[in-house]
Amino acid sequence: MKQLVELSKHAPVLQGKGVNVAAVLYDSPAKLERFSHKYGITFPLLSDPESSAIIQLGLLNPNYDPSTQYYGVPYPGIFLVDSKGSIVGKFAEENYGDRPLMEDLIRAVNELD
Repeated sequence: MKQLVELSKHAPVLQGKGVNVAAVLYDSPAKLERFSHKYGITFPLLSDPESSAIIQLGLLNPNYDPSTQYYGVPYPGIFLVDSKGSIVGKFAEENYGDRPLMEDLIRAVNELD
């Protein structure tokens, strides 16, 4: 969730470059709403409680058994999607503690121009 707070700080810069920001998480809509209010997240937090999108994007962390409450935890990742819906950039890490750097994301957005 720390990454979302950091992303929120950079969202105005990204939005100024025409980039819409959203996040897909496996948490419930109620939990995401509380988190959004608590940390002032201004972009959409999309609930994926069955991890369907997370699986389709190849981000599901397989280290958690489906019978546990942690099943559905994704690898940290950021995708750049163009106006046609095509993924034009992917920043993902298999180590849950590693996060894509915002500087790398902003650099990639600048290169799209």
